[in-house]
Amino acid sequence: MILPQRGDVYVKCGADILLNGLKTDLGAEARCPVCRYVTRFHIVKRRVEDLAPKNPMLHVVELGMGAGHVGVECESTHIFDKKDCLTKWLSTYTGKQGLVLSLPEYMGSLNQRLPTKYHEQEHHSITTTQSGSRVLEDRKANHDQL
Repeated sequence: MILPQRGDVYVKCGADILLNGLKTDLGAEARCPVCRYVTRFHIVKRRVEDLAPKNPMLHVVELGMGAGHVGVECESTHIFDKKDCLTKWLSTYTGKQGLVLSLPEYMGSLNQRLPTKYHEQEHHSITTTQSGSRVLEDRKANHDQL
């Protein structure tokens, strides 16, 4: 994702982009895990805008975190550029069943469930718990090689 104050920031999964969009406006790119096509969009005032392609889908596995908190299992949470890629990925996926939504639908769901002042500390602690910094650094290194 691209933050106005910091520039490019690597995140663990597509839902991380949307969760960060609750706190600040941003630009984003996500690579489909099936065809490797890049989906681009912006989040402005907690809304998804400028989607390209127009109808990407999100598969997200949420963790039970209690009222006002959302945690996601990043290993099972991806943005797919088209429904065919999602269908192909799901045909071999054996993990926890997740929600399948458009990006605007998921952002709307987050807006309804989470407080307006979503605290960075809470988001950081949720996503850090899911995977260690070594895993994140390995993923960043792999991403940078693409």
